[in-house]
Amino acid sequence: MSASTRTRAAALPTGAAPPRSRDLARKAAALALLQTALFAVPLVVLGRAIGWPASLRLPAAEALPLVAAQADAVLLGYGAYLAVSLALIPLAFVLRDWLATRGVAGWRADAVAFIGAGAGLFKTLGIVRWLSVMPVLAGEFQRTADPVARQVVAVTYTAMNSYAGAVGELLGVQILSGLWLLGVGQSLVSIGKVWIGFAGLLCGALFLAAAFRLVWPEAAAIQSVAAPLALVWFVLLAAVLWREARA
Repeated sequence: MSASTRTRAAALPTGAAPPRSRDLARKAAALALLQTALFAVPLVVLGRAIGWPASLRLPAAEALPLVAAQADAVLLGYGAYLAVSLALIPLAFVLRDWLATRGVAGWRADAVAFIGAGAGLFKTLGIVRWLSVMPVLAGEFQRTADPVARQVVAVTYTAMNSYAGAVGELLGVQILSGLWLLGVGQSLVSIGKVWIGFAGLLCGALFLAAAFRLVWPEAAAIQSVAAPLALVWFVLLAAVLWREARA
């Protein structure tokens, strides 16, 4: 250790975290809180406008008129949801860097960060359809009274919704987010943040369990429990990190 490094270390109060650790904890806390704060926008806006998320399961003949009639709300709500997904990418890496200051580093920590970033990316790919393809299909569905043309639009909607929904929800929300939460939860437990770590492990397990809907349709109901728990977990994580930043 150099003389300057020893001098800076001696200047810190006993038990105080290094400035870099505090700065990273502050940034991670803000990004974690952003996950829940931003998600409130699509929850309220889309919920009121189109009955989201239940509207995702509606047939094309019911969903497309809703999207056409509430075009501005759809763009606002899904735009905010896109921001939620994008914000997960820097959170995954900032949290990785903060954990490294607490001794959790190496290829496993890097893998967990990339899994979290992948979750954000796949969620984004699933959401983009509502900002691009779906409004176009809704407009076409409303402009024509030809039953054959409407059937073509409905089939296109169903196919796009099934594919992009699997990319965003199955891969992004359930599988990759579940794995990331498990990895982060285990890391938090290993540095003594036991209760928030086990809460993360629980959320991750629930998301992964929901992914079994492919072979066990009833498992889809688990998502309705996992999602709100994860939103609460992000707020609690932000509180824990903010406390670390002030230590």
